[in-house]
Amino acid sequence: MKFTNKRILPVFKGVYYTFWFLVLSFLGYNYLIDNASILEQYELGILVLVLFLMFIYWYKRAKHIEYDSSGLGLVFISKGVLLSEIRNYREQRIEFPKNKLKRFRVENLFFTKKLYLYLYTHGVVKKVCVDISFLGVKKTKALKMSLNKIVQENSSNK
Repeated sequence: MKFTNKRILPVFKGVYYTFWFLVLSFLGYNYLIDNASILEQYELGILVLVLFLMFIYWYKRAKHIEYDSSGLGLVFISKGVLLSEIRNYREQRIEFPKNKLKRFRVENLFFTKKLYLYLYTHGVVKKVCVDISFLGVKKTKALKMSLNKIVQENSSNK
């Protein structure tokens, strides 16, 4: 099985840029047109802090996921959505043989979704984490089904 969430990436980028355009338009209108600020200094500081935290969250979590289970191995590739065209330093690539997958777990937190893979290597179980926050519900179900199938094959081969 092979899939990616690359098709919806322009939507994420568009929402992100539209959000920033609206915020800057609102602040510019209040400052330039009204010639007065609706927000007090501490309110403006809180707004800037919230916007900065939203930018950090979107920058850290928005990832393009590729999954490939065809062949003898599993491949997970995740790349950043924002600023990755300029410099792709956020790429995470995980490749391993299918027979090393012991189990997996998908954890849904408040704003994030993570996939934990437990790999059996050299007599030790190693835990690997992949952020799948921007993977859709259907693709998450397909990923779980594919990984369940591999785990069942590995447990029956022992």
